[in-house]
Amino acid sequence: MATTIVPANLNVTISESYEINGVTYGNSLTKTYANNGQVSQRVMNIASLGGSGTAWTSILALGAADAQGQVKKTDYKYFRITNLDTVNTLNLRIYNGTEYMAFEVAFGSTFLLQDPGTDSPATATTVIAFSDITLIAGQSSSAEAGIDVEFLIVTA
Repeated sequence: MATTIVPANLNVTISESYEINGVTYGNSLTKTYANNGQVSQRVMNIASLGGSGTAWTSILALGAADAQGQVKKTDYKYFRITNLDTVNTLNLRIYNGTEYMAFEVAFGSTFLLQDPGTDSPATATTVIAFSDITLIAGQSSSAEAGIDVEFLIVTA
């Protein structure tokens, strides 16, 4: 395939700075994701959880090929989502086709997923494997009010 896109590096820097009683704490970390040719950035509305709590808004799918609302999972490099609301929490759900992992993203906060898979112990005897994420979805913590989020996804 001929293209005019020249792959570029994504540089992500996280800086922490905290001072208490005259002592400064923190660090700055930079990670480079090399040779990326695709990026999607969007502000979107996430539905309220509704009366039953079952309303979820699909944010991003990961599959075998690039498609509408989907990125090729083998090209995945980086995902960041920011809850733009000033009151309500974003309930973020990551799905691997069988099991879910959920996170709460407080208003004004950001969640990073710097690898397309993660493992988490669900109980003392069971491990949920998320090495093959298929869907990222969200809902507002409010039964009535949706929230706005902004996300960035970078792929090879």
